[in-house]
Amino acid sequence: MAINLVKGQRVEIGLSRLIVEMGWKVNPDADPPYDLDASTFLLRKNNEIGVEEDFVFYGSPNTKETPDGSRPMSKDGSVLGAVDDRGDDDDNTGIGEESIEVDLSKTDPLIDQILFTASIYWEKGSKSERYNFGQVRNAYILIKDAVSGEEICRYDLDEDFSTAKGVEFGRLYRRNGAWKFEAVGIPYTDGLEPIVRKYASRFM
Repeated sequence: MAINLVKGQRVEIGLSRLIVEMGWKVNPDADPPYDLDASTFLLRKNNEIGVEEDFVFYGSPNTKETPDGSRPMSKDGSVLGAVDDRGDDDDNTGIGEESIEVDLSKTDPLIDQILFTASIYWEKGSKSERYNFGQVRNAYILIKDAVSGEEICRYDLDEDFSTAKGVEFGRLYRRNGAWKFEAVGIPYTDGLEPIVRKYASRFM
């Protein structure tokens, strides 16, 4: 049975191959429609990415062709990012889901943590600028065993993020040679941009 985490709670991950699933529900009748995108940062001990390819998002420079389409991939090949819009609201329910594959056995020794975020896509000056996580329901992040499909742990983000357009959902991190997961839940008012400034400013 999966462990249900609360914000700040940590749990050891005794696996190498993981599926990190992030999901949410948006208003399917919103005009204009809006969507969330998952992004991943592979951070070194200085709390920043070391190479551009370790910011894994829908516009990543490093990609891999899969049966699902072109997917962003980290420099070391340990993180295979979500396909943009994969599974998002195909049935007009507003339910979105993005899956990220992680193979910790491939992770570069320089990587200290892997951070998972989601942000609302919006354009300044447009009607979509008004959207924030106050219009997002049932946001969660969960960790699965990539081999068996068994859910290991889950964090439901039930806080009020009504001013946020981007949120750090959770992170994997190394401690004494073992990997752990932490439920994070840190909001950002201006979406993905301040998260990139925090963890990848040298590449902006």
